[in-house]
Amino acid sequence: MENVQLTVRPLAVEHVDGYVDYITRVPKADAERMGLAVERLPSAANMRSDLEAMLATPVERVRTFMLAWCLNGKAIGHSSLKEIVPGDFGKIHLHMWRADLRGKGFGPRLFCLAALDFYERFKLKRIICEPKADNPMPNRMLQKIGFPLVLTHVAASSELSVVCELNRYAILREIAERFLRIHKE
Repeated sequence: MENVQLTVRPLAVEHVDGYVDYITRVPKADAERMGLAVERLPSAANMRSDLEAMLATPVERVRTFMLAWCLNGKAIGHSSLKEIVPGDFGKIHLHMWRADLRGKGFGPRLFCLAALDFYERFKLKRIICEPKADNPMPNRMLQKIGFPLVLTHVAASSELSVVCELNRYAILREIAERFLRIHKE
């Protein structure tokens, strides 16, 4: 990862098109792997206006917040924090928009940067992540980082997901910090 700068920053208007393109153009096989309920997706126009409304909401009133994952300043994915209870809890999701960058080692660092940002921004005590149990990419990544698997259960991980078997990982601040210390840019 020589000459590569990985950062996260709040999703902004200039990232909306990348997000909408990723979600609305996801190949069928990827949607099934992630557990995405394609029939529940709003239109691109509605998704865009919902995102713009979310971006205009003061941070202290949001229930969902998104960070863009950036490679050398360009958005390549995102983490969202949903079901936010400031001072307590949130559920983190992760998506690498660019298929050509998956498996290159960027995801673990970007995920940890996002988790630590969410811990600080919302003064959280705990974060969980619940990928589809048979989706190898996020499960491998979370295990590689060292986050403990605490539960496997059947549920929907978000309002846009199908009911399926999910793995719940405890996203512990100290594990994210340790991973970033050991795996410096």
